[in-house]
Amino acid sequence: MSDTSLEEFELPCAATALLLPGYSPDLAWMACALNAGRVILDDRHPFSRKSRVHRTKIRTPDGHQWLTIPFVSADRRKPISEVRIDERRPWLKHHWQALEFNYRNSLYFDFYEPEIRADLETAAESEFLLDAVRHLMKRQWTYLELPWYPEWKSEHDSETHIADPCSDNDTTCSGDSKRDRERSDSTESGNTETEGSESGRAKTEYTKTGNPVVWQEPNSRNYQKPHPDAVQPVFHIPEYRQHFPGFVPGCGLLDLLFEYGPDAWQVLDELSSGEPGKSV
Repeated sequence: MSDTSLEEFELPCAATALLLPGYSPDLAWMACALNAGRVILDDRHPFSRKSRVHRTKIRTPDGHQWLTIPFVSADRRKPISEVRIDERRPWLKHHWQALEFNYRNSLYFDFYEPEIRADLETAAESEFLLDAVRHLMKRQWTYLELPWYPEWKSEHDSETHIADPCSDNDTTCSGDSKRDRERSDSTESGNTETEGSESGRAKTEYTKTGNPVVWQEPNSRNYQKPHPDAVQPVFHIPEYRQHFPGFVPGCGLLDLLFEYGPDAWQVLDELSSGEPGKSV
């Protein structure tokens, strides 16, 4: 990475967040997304089993458990958009049983049960991992009532101003350089809002070299190649009330939804504030 990658920005910062899609993103992922001026999901990035694209963490009485969507091993080096789900390994029943066992008595399990179960059933019908993840992410965005939705890198492949920072032969490349000077917010319908819109999201910030500042997924060095314009943002992740005693960091949005329901904004607002985290 360049020297700019060592810089730290105080929030709020109008960076471009280059993130990988995920089954149910955690709060660190959400902090990047909610504080960025623009969010692009890199569905062209080479898949890694170490990523959280195909898995999410949930709470259990003893700590945590990973829910993992199985993938075809022959696809493990392909772009995320080309990875297939391994249909020989049924996962829907296992995932739902784990959620039901651990969250049945949580405050909002009954509130979301029919819809989230239907979401998983729809995702399980997908041939490709990205289709399943895309559906689950969009549904969770809806439950959180967020007024915008991230863009997808594949939607911008024809745009010359979004250049690849790595060589074409680099299979570990994250594949995004932020050359777009326009600030835009993708809504669930795919429409965009430009600077001055009522959404209030800040326009793109730039590095000393004139390139847009890029944030990447926290703790992703093992599966997402550092972008040359990346910087390390400072986030304060709050410890929120979980279904079991204590707090386990890194749990996905499903954990937050089952415990807070429509009031999940209380936790997300702390991510947006950039103030020191505290228990909610």
